[in-house]
Amino acid sequence: MKLYLHLCIAILLTVTLNACEAQPQRELYNVLLGQDQQSPLLLASKSTTSHQATCYFNETVFCTPQDFSCTTDSVKIISVVPFEETIIITFAEALSAGQRVEIEGRVRDVVGNTLTFKVGVWGFNERIPTLLINEFTTKGSGNNPDRIELWAKTEGNLAGITIYDGVASTYDSQCILPSFEVSAGDYIVIQYGKDFSQEHSIEFDGGSVGLGANNGVISLYDAPNGSIIDAVVYSNRTSDSDTNYGGFGTNKVCQRVRTLESTGNWEPLPIIPETAVDSTYSTATRSFCREKGVDTNTKNDWYIVPTSKASFGKVNTSERYAP
Repeated sequence: MKLYLHLCIAILLTVTLNACEAQPQRELYNVLLGQDQQSPLLLASKSTTSHQATCYFNETVFCTPQDFSCTTDSVKIISVVPFEETIIITFAEALSAGQRVEIEGRVRDVVGNTLTFKVGVWGFNERIPTLLINEFTTKGSGNNPDRIELWAKTEGNLAGITIYDGVASTYDSQCILPSFEVSAGDYIVIQYGKDFSQEHSIEFDGGSVGLGANNGVISLYDAPNGSIIDAVVYSNRTSDSDTNYGGFGTNKVCQRVRTLESTGNWEPLPIIPETAVDSTYSTATRSFCREKGVDTNTKNDWYIVPTSKASFGKVNTSERYAP
């Protein structure tokens, strides 16, 4: 039986030799032998030092230095080293913290399936401060737009720090912070939907798209394609609100919650609307505030302040809204 199968393969390959290029021939051979026909998948890419970036794949890959190039002017690749499921890329000069460069590459797996890709990599920030989401509003008005406040527990540089309305893999807005030095105790305010208020000493534009009013996930990452630092889930719904999306109302929010579950940045598991911060009584001036220094990754870290007691850019008020 095996001899017959191999004879058939040889005949088919001979017939198609003049009609097919090398890759189609290999794919046909793989089909007939029942071998892997899927190209490798690029899972992630990020800078790992000031001079290096690593691409991560779902299987062992191979390449040569000629398979890679950097399309960003003035940035040169000096070595490309494949190692099992990773490719380590070394640049001639250090990338600036928060600088984005584009890399084009081509890899192949052990049976010859190939993947050609283009990906952005952000310069490595060696001085990321310890940060927490400290306050936010999601029901902004003209004079009181949606805002998120970060609290710097240590000094450092903000280059590449990214705030999502959602999570890195699915979001409505993404705010990538520039290089900016902060000291321990500083408050960083990200404002959405209008021009800078200039009310805060450290303030950045989050974009024109505001945050989800009643139901969502806000997350903080050390880079646009990096690791999660902090997150918060808020909702005014219950597990019985719907049967399709875990009570969260939309597939979009449900997906973000499920992604957050895998990071360990919110508890208890599984995440349901009842374990989120209750958004029912929040308004444009009744902000969500964190208990100072408390970070248990649960709704118990948060409370809603009374009307007009939002405190962006300064210490959170200890007053609590009473319905």
